[in-house]
Amino acid sequence: MHARLTRHPGPLKRGLAIAAVTATGLALAGCTKDSADDEQAAPNTPAVSAAAGADKICGDYKNKTIGVVHLTTADENEATLVTALKEASTAAGLDWTFKEADSQGSAEKSQQAVSTFVNQGVDAIFLMVVNTRDLQAQLEDAKDAGIPVFGQWSFSELDPLLVQDYTPIPAADASALAQQMFSTLYLEHPEGDIEVALVNTDLDILAARNAAVRSLAELYPRVQLVDSADIDFTDISGSTKRIVDGFMAKYPDLDAIWTNYPVAGPAAAQSILAADKDIKVFTHVAQSEGITALKDPKNPLTAMPWLDFDYESYHSVEGMLTHFAGEEPDRLEGYQDPVPFKVFTKDTAQEITGAGVAAGIGWTSQDGLWKQPLVDTWGSKFPC
Repeated sequence: MHARLTRHPGPLKRGLAIAAVTATGLALAGCTKDSADDEQAAPNTPAVSAAAGADKICGDYKNKTIGVVHLTTADENEATLVTALKEASTAAGLDWTFKEADSQGSAEKSQQAVSTFVNQGVDAIFLMVVNTRDLQAQLEDAKDAGIPVFGQWSFSELDPLLVQDYTPIPAADASALAQQMFSTLYLEHPEGDIEVALVNTDLDILAARNAAVRSLAELYPRVQLVDSADIDFTDISGSTKRIVDGFMAKYPDLDAIWTNYPVAGPAAAQSILAADKDIKVFTHVAQSEGITALKDPKNPLTAMPWLDFDYESYHSVEGMLTHFAGEEPDRLEGYQDPVPFKVFTKDTAQEITGAGVAAGIGWTSQDGLWKQPLVDTWGSKFPC
């Protein structure tokens, strides 16, 4: 079993427990579309072209090499975020090179990756779903070498060794999904107890999702959180199915299953389909397979939020440019300019077309029409 990136206790964990939410997950099968889906899907063309005034961006900020440390390169959501980083760089004429390293869920491998990038003398390091807690020595080395470190989903925005972590408002989409779930169940079951089981995880960077669903359940007196079990990250789908099978055997009146980790949602739905049970599944940003399941009227996957990963990455590029220009980006910008998200249901699943998304998967607000105006400002913001 790999060493874990996120299991060490401490004050940072406690301070961030109510603020952490993430969208990671191991990629499963790609999305297959029927003819109706193809008709609704937008062409996979960029929503942004060369930025007006890109030639005015200081040349000192161009041709940078960025070392990206992934939690796992198998994560479709992580790949989407990096694709958007690359798209923003290209649109702005920055010609940044992105070197990517796979931690495979291992703290030791993330440490090795940061050390390698420091030794290579990259211009910046970018932590992708990797918490800084296990990297303090390596980040000190980066600081000594004059290499700035940025992040997404690191939940380390207060770490002085990190310049900026631009991530969606912690727990916002988790709270929205929890209330969508409880309200849906209340409407469908106007009387009696409502039984919900949690397919959870011991990753502390996902602790806020667990905190959100448990806290909000208190506002719905008829909801009973009957059980919770953690998935095994060495066998996410298999362990999810075993957990769900156990829940169904133990609680014959179970009404819904909530999952903390994206891949667990489609896996839970498959177990319910195999058992021919009427149990709804609510999950988070469950990648291509989740989109397919949500669009299938027979699949029990009922609702999931989707986050605007492109918006997140474009603003991360702007934060990096701000630093290269000699100014420090606001550490808490993610709270002041929050990343858009939307909770999708069976009724709205067809809107997740990938239109305007750099990777062609998922959803971005306004089909990406916000991209061009944003990059067009960078020429005036970042001259020499």
